[in-house]
Amino acid sequence: YGWENPAEERMENSIEERMENTTETRMGGMDMSDKKMNAESLRGTVCVLLSAVCFSTGGVLIKSIPWSSVTIQGARSIFSALVVGCYMLLRRQKFVWNKTVLFGAVCNTVMAFAFVAATKLTTANAIVLQFTEPVFVILLMWLIFHKKPGRDAVFACAGVFAGILCFFYTSLDAGAMAGNLLAILSGLAYALVMMQKKFRGADFESSLLVSCALSAAIGIPFYGQENEMSLHIWFFVLLLGVVQFGLSYVFLSRGLDAVSPVTASLTSTIEPILN
Repeated sequence: YGWENPAEERMENSIEERMENTTETRMGGMDMSDKKMNAESLRGTVCVLLSAVCFSTGGVLIKSIPWSSVTIQGARSIFSALVVGCYMLLRRQKFVWNKTVLFGAVCNTVMAFAFVAATKLTTANAIVLQFTEPVFVILLMWLIFHKKPGRDAVFACAGVFAGILCFFYTSLDAGAMAGNLLAILSGLAYALVMMQKKFRGADFESSLLVSCALSAAIGIPFYGQENEMSLHIWFFVLLLGVVQFGLSYVFLSRGLDAVSPVTASLTSTIEPILN
């Protein structure tokens, strides 16, 4: 009974080796998975930052165009539709139509018209108040998807908003109530745009195309009312459509594939400083 069985001992050693190898493989797989997730998260954050850089050109370009806010939004949407359409063709992405896509398009259209109108009325207020958007994202994610925000996200949101207020404090105008309300409405709509990919049946690019079509159609009665149609004005409109409203959403879409709406909204708060 005290004898050792070599066959049993070899079998036990073999089992232990397999278990060790399996554990190492799992750990290695976890490390690879973590690295991949970190790389994707970094790529997503960079895309959101590039989106913010593109968006930030809006303030100065909108102020440089002597047209009404409706005409500006309608005209730039024609060019941005071409950018989004080309992006979808390159990806061989099919157009999707459903209630969620329409809802996303309406949110995007409201956000765009409200921001352009608010910028025309009061630039600093529009920039600051639209970036109540991270607050709306946190609240709406909590109310709609029951995702309670982490303490770090709440503190970051408060810190970012306080920083923006400090940056623009001397430029704020308490009397421009219409512009302030439009900017807050734009911030709420922008929060829903950030959350778009979380809704069932959503297609970000399809919503953008529908939004561009809506904006262009709304602007039809106003195009003929503009007197100044010089080449440099059309160049600014082209930049608005291609860079500020087209490429910005392409980058944002790629970013939202890799990071959460809260992370994206907080990252994009660099935009008002650049603006």
